[in-house]
Amino acid sequence: MPDRRSVKVQSFPGGFRRLWPGPPFRLPAGRDTSLVREVLSHGGTRLRRAAEVFASFEHLMALAESGWLGPPRASARVSMAESRERLCAIAARSRGPASLAEFRPGEPVLVTGRVQSLDAAAPSRTLFWHWEPWAYNAEEFFAEEDPWPLPKEPRYVETAYDFLLIDENARSAVRVCVAGAHLVAAARLLAGTRIGVLGFLDEEVSPEGERASVREVPMRHVLRSGGSLPLLVLGKREPLPAPLA
Repeated sequence: MPDRRSVKVQSFPGGFRRLWPGPPFRLPAGRDTSLVREVLSHGGTRLRRAAEVFASFEHLMALAESGWLGPPRASARVSMAESRERLCAIAARSRGPASLAEFRPGEPVLVTGRVQSLDAAAPSRTLFWHWEPWAYNAEEFFAEEDPWPLPKEPRYVETAYDFLLIDENARSAVRVCVAGAHLVAAARLLAGTRIGVLGFLDEEVSPEGERASVREVPMRHVLRSGGSLPLLVLGKREPLPAPLA
């Protein structure tokens, strides 16, 4: 895994690019499942039902690795208890895009829906997140001098764009802001894919948003990363494309 401090990030309106000097960091990063298995042990029916909200064991591992289940504590017993409570709390906040009115901005929510372009009338973009091998150097891409320690190490560019998460009837939508986010397990994100997104709720003025009355400004919900917790886009496991020769 490359030193994450050496990763170059280029932000642009509605998305970002990350240039990785080697194999990119992906969640879940670890292979050891003992932490999550310990969290799930002795939890009873309540904890089992909470875990079933997530599509795979990898999603639970990503929650633990990214800090959503709490920081490590001096006491392992206290840490496990906190992680169990946090997992149940996240699962209890699982909703569709049309059922977010009960939550306030700043609260964490897990939203499930299908990926759609921000411009529903002209859905020109169908690929919203992907990695690809990168051939030329960091100076050419970022216009700065920063030599990589291993010139022959495979480099990858991770590119992501904001998108909408819609319900089955396409009547309600929430915008997903990818800044600071991680795509879990998957190697790409396509339009029409059904996923879960865990992040912090926000609102924005939008012509496509809903209004409580004719006098109200139309508002649309937004999902973002928090100050210390990243937004997680929960996909299905896929391998990265092969590095360039």
